[in-house]
Amino acid sequence: MEFVEDETKRPGIESILAKLIYEYHTYLPVGTNLLAHLRYPQLASVLNSSFDQRPRGGSTRTRLGNFIEILACELAKKQGYDIPVLRLQYNPNPDQSMRGDDLLGFRSIDDESGKKTVLVGEGKFRSSFAASVVGEAYDDLKAKARSGAISMEFTAAILSRQGDKAKAAKIMQLRKQVVLKDKEVTQKYLLFLSTVGRPQDPFECLEDFAGELLPNLVAVNVVFKTGLQDWLDQVYNQEYGH
Repeated sequence: MEFVEDETKRPGIESILAKLIYEYHTYLPVGTNLLAHLRYPQLASVLNSSFDQRPRGGSTRTRLGNFIEILACELAKKQGYDIPVLRLQYNPNPDQSMRGDDLLGFRSIDDESGKKTVLVGEGKFRSSFAASVVGEAYDDLKAKARSGAISMEFTAAILSRQGDKAKAAKIMQLRKQVVLKDKEVTQKYLLFLSTVGRPQDPFECLEDFAGELLPNLVAVNVVFKTGLQDWLDQVYNQEYGH
């Protein structure tokens, strides 16, 4: 699957994308929206700013990597997956890439009678294409598949802290089923890559893994046009008070 950017659309989506990036990186503690509503916008802004986990200037590689992770999550949402925790909000070091599954989504988790699906994704951005990048990304995804999506424990812990103990318990039960390879749970995998310029046959090297490819694997390549880094810096630098 391949998507090609139309760079003429950048001005029209800049503010929308800036808001999306801010939301993915910012955890709003309970009460700040209420403070703003009660006409204490300055206090709300100060409280919110301390929860802004967007990587700052100088962290270009991290910004690009997080951007690709966000796009992968948005694609998964369009396909009906629930992503209950946006992990970039909890990065202990925002200027460095966060460890763990780049994408962890669920489908039919609240349907007691339906077959549940767990989606694990790996995203990578490189300014120029090389087959080794595809191999590296696939190896990373395969390693996470073997571990049984360990980020499920992280997601459950965050949900429990937020008070959604019921969903946290469902995810931990799902984690056990994944480890035990329960046939009632379908595991799917997303390999989400991006580069500037259009490579030929970006996933051709996956043929070397013939016979041992992960089941239910979807590979996506996003092609951007030149000037992406400078434009993305502008998007990241937009300010939001609340």
